[in-house]
Amino acid sequence: MLDLMRRKAQSKLLQVIILIIILVFIFWGVGSNQGGVQNAVATVNGESITFQDFQKEYDQTVTRLRDQLGGTIPQTLLDTLNLDQTTLNSLIQQTLLRQGAAQMGLMVSDAELRDAIQGMEAFKSNGVFDVAWYEQVLTSSRMTVSKFEANLRYDLLAAKIVDHLSRFGSIPQAALEDFFRYQYGKTKLQYVKFDAANFTDKVDVNEKKLAASFEEHKGGYMTPPQVKLHYLAFSFGDSTPATPPDEAQIAQYYEGNKARYTTQEERRARHILIKSTAADAPDDRAAKRKKAEDLLEQIKKGAKFADLAKKHSEDGSAAKGGDLGFFRRGQMVPPFEAAAFALKAGETSAVVETQFGFHLIQMEEIKEGSVKGLDAVKTEIATLLSREGAKTATFQKANDAYEQIILAGSLAKYASAAQGTVSPVETDFFTQDAPPESLRDLPEAVNAAFGLKKGELSSIIETAKGYVILFLADNRAPEPQPFDAVKDKVKTAYIAQESARLAKTAAEELLAKLTGGEEFTTATAGLVVTETPFLSRSEPIPASQPSQIIERGANLSAAAPILKEVVSVGTTSFVVAFKEGQDPDPALFTEKQEELRQQLIQERGNDLLAAWVENLRSKATIKTNEQFFAKK
Repeated sequence: MLDLMRRKAQSKLLQVIILIIILVFIFWGVGSNQGGVQNAVATVNGESITFQDFQKEYDQTVTRLRDQLGGTIPQTLLDTLNLDQTTLNSLIQQTLLRQGAAQMGLMVSDAELRDAIQGMEAFKSNGVFDVAWYEQVLTSSRMTVSKFEANLRYDLLAAKIVDHLSRFGSIPQAALEDFFRYQYGKTKLQYVKFDAANFTDKVDVNEKKLAASFEEHKGGYMTPPQVKLHYLAFSFGDSTPATPPDEAQIAQYYEGNKARYTTQEERRARHILIKSTAADAPDDRAAKRKKAEDLLEQIKKGAKFADLAKKHSEDGSAAKGGDLGFFRRGQMVPPFEAAAFALKAGETSAVVETQFGFHLIQMEEIKEGSVKGLDAVKTEIATLLSREGAKTATFQKANDAYEQIILAGSLAKYASAAQGTVSPVETDFFTQDAPPESLRDLPEAVNAAFGLKKGELSSIIETAKGYVILFLADNRAPEPQPFDAVKDKVKTAYIAQESARLAKTAAEELLAKLTGGEEFTTATAGLVVTETPFLSRSEPIPASQPSQIIERGANLSAAAPILKEVVSVGTTSFVVAFKEGQDPDPALFTEKQEELRQQLIQERGNDLLAAWVENLRSKATIKTNEQFFAKK
């Protein structure tokens, strides 16, 4: 409700209500100075973290969790996660980082923030940054523009600090070679799988054991919570804009969103890349440029570009004859783009130098850009504006009703005063998984209903079909069920639990033999042994292989061939052993060393950032106002 009041503060009625609330708060001393710092949850070197900032961060964290879990979150789970302290720690860290950056003279300007946002492909329409699309993407992600930009500014600042800290050291060649072997060395594993399904017939099931299992897990057999609602629904289909969009409005929208109706020029090219970086010795760099120039001479004499690309290009497009597919302006690095867009179809560029090395570019095909005229999209725009107008009109209806409900004191009194012109829908009790038919297509409303308390009015809830206002008339808390009512469920769960236990016990028995010195082939006689292909950390794990096994077994070697614990995945248990290792191709190191160097720099930068912030924290004066947490 308070969120709605903030958003609709232009309403004269709500302005009066807010004024009354403010006067009451002042009278009772709410918002008065707490310990010398007004409304502060904590102070960091004298800088306040306000309760409003804390609550906003906390609420957003809860919302993300609710979205991930698909509904309400029990308070017990929130207490277990200790979100209060986690949220406060996050805000303290942000404050320390910002203060430390200021001491080093580092900041993120508005221009840097703008450039970063405008460069993100997610916010582009036809290759051009689109403000309306930017806002729509954020809205659909349940994030405000201000929150997104604050988060991005923080990330950009953190990146600047990492870059600054990383200048005080270098990556030793030995460390780089070790990291190369770690990433590209290959391992073949062997494992034995103990599936619970193979142990179900060994589970001893009787009435006494089932009753004991029921008592132990009685909380898992509670009835689901139920609610009974009274609600008003405002459908988009029932509203029309006050006036249909006129020619001027359509033209204005077209001019403001012309990028949506513009198809950019696209070009398809091939290239040959001879890799080189600023770290190369001058002689090496000159030799690589000379190689590119020699290839250009061969092309001029009639050699096929695609054949040379397959043989000499040093990037992933080589297998396709250097074919890069179609691309638009803004998708390639500037020197490459400038050369490519200066070519005509069939032409080959001179040697082009970028941060990746030396390129030869051959233009294959050009698709000219085009702009749809206003007449071609007029109907589409009119429909869009009408839809938006209907949405606005629908919200206004819902908002007017909401204000009247607040004035009346309840939904029932509002409906009574309307003398039959308003009839709230009344549901019977229902569970979250089985809502009444009228709410089955409105999951937003159903989820919100199970977050209300008895007698509570919701805010205006937006759904895919319109807006709803909910009143929780009654609810039923989960209740225990008698054993006889859930006996079949208890039996199924007991068999699953016991068969998984038996499977793990069998795996542990095999592991005990192996760690006791018995040979793998002897210990696994009569069991099915599965071998993996050679795999490295640098490549994705095949879908056919259990990822947990590959990840845990990657550190095994001939010196330490047995994973010293059983790996359980669901109801299946695995015993894992090293089969064979394979060193990486040394020639690959030349190709990958710069990429690996950047990875190590990034990892080291993250470690440095964490240590730097921790050092700032150890020296900072941080005071926490425990009174706020006592209230939550």
